[in-house]
Amino acid sequence: MTTMTDQTVELSPEEAHDRIHALARGCSDHPALKNPFYELWMTQELTADEVELVARNFYERVRRTPVRIALAFLHMTDIAARAETVENLYDEMGLGNPRKVHSVILKDFFETLLGRLRGHEVDLDSVAAPLLPSTVRLIEEGEKVFSSPYAQEVCGALLAQEWHAYPQLVQLYEGVRNYRGHYGLEEFHENCEYFYLHIGATEKEHKIHSLSTAAKACRTVEDIAHIERGFTTYLDLLAENWNEIHRTVRPA
Repeated sequence: MTTMTDQTVELSPEEAHDRIHALARGCSDHPALKNPFYELWMTQELTADEVELVARNFYERVRRTPVRIALAFLHMTDIAARAETVENLYDEMGLGNPRKVHSVILKDFFETLLGRLRGHEVDLDSVAAPLLPSTVRLIEEGEKVFSSPYAQEVCGALLAQEWHAYPQLVQLYEGVRNYRGHYGLEEFHENCEYFYLHIGATEKEHKIHSLSTAAKACRTVEDIAHIERGFTTYLDLLAENWNEIHRTVRPA
């Protein structure tokens, strides 16, 4: 039996997989996924100014996702893990179609929604909503952890990104449904392509790949500790960001 007092004890592939899987499942109880913003977003329609703030900050995070994945690729050594990570990056970049890059689809969604709320066309790059300090920290510190000299820490961050993404987007989509009245029925669903991409097969496959990638990087208890550090660091940055968004939208 392995213990945290002996960091050099080797793990079997099965034990490494089980421990990483347990870590990944645990993100469902983290404040990155259980926070007051999601509760607010899912229960009511926000004002145009409030939606604009959410859109500006969430989009800025999402558009850096390919950078984080590319950094993860650069800091991995296992060939199978790198292959899985490239597939993830290819998905994010629209399978080579610039119009289908995930951040482009998300930007189109927010610009259309804000246009309906404002009554005129909106360019997300020109909105007045501020970029919050925690968003900047999430982007900058997130890219640092995805560039860690420890491949296991990188894999932990990637695991956090992919395992929080599916439930995050389910909750965001449930909130988006509060705005159905601003669209025709079919039109609403046509505009939700970003969410359907991620709560369909794509994000489920990314979860499987990130778990496999992290497990491949683990040979010892010390490796597990690095995985946990990267995992927790990235989730904590996400939680801080959602909490600041909530505080800004609904000051106490």
